[in-house]
Amino acid sequence: MADVVKQIDILKQISTMLKTEFGCTVYGDEILEDFAKPCFFIKCLYTNIPQTKNVTKKKLSIIITYFPKESDKNEVHYADIMDRLQSVFVLGIPLKERYIHLNEFFLNRVGEEQDIIQATIRVEYLDRILRPMENAEIMEEMEANIKVNGGNTTWQS
Repeated sequence: MADVVKQIDILKQISTMLKTEFGCTVYGDEILEDFAKPCFFIKCLYTNIPQTKNVTKKKLSIIITYFPKESDKNEVHYADIMDRLQSVFVLGIPLKERYIHLNEFFLNRVGEEQDIIQATIRVEYLDRILRPMENAEIMEEMEANIKVNGGNTTWQS
C-alpha cells in the first residue's frame, strides 16, 4: 500500500525539481528579506475533505514565486523561465511510489513592475486516513462464500 503523501514531501520534491532545473535557491515563504536573487519561494495552501472513514481527498494550491536578478529583468528572460516552469511540471510531481497529477497550472507576472513570475499549481488526490490502532487481534485466515452466477464459490486467504 502506498505511503500517505504529506505536504512536506510535496514541497521538498518541488524544491528539488526547481533546484535541478534552475540551479538557484528555493526558499520557504517565511523569508522576507536578505534573500539572494535569482530565487524561488514556495508556499502551500491545503484543504482536506474526508470522503469515507478511511479515505480523504486532499487539495493543494502550491504557489511558486520567482525573483530574477536585476540584470535579467527583460521579456526574453521571463519567457524562458515561464517555458521552463511549464516543462518541469507538465507531467505532474513524481513522489516516492506515487505520481501527483496537476489539475491546473497558472503562470502570471506580478509586482509593481510586473517583474516577478508567479506559478500556481493545483493538485487533488485521494489518500488514506491514518488511524491509531487499538489493541486488536490480527486476523490470520479468512474464508468467504460468494455466489457467482447462481453457483457457490469458496475463496480462502
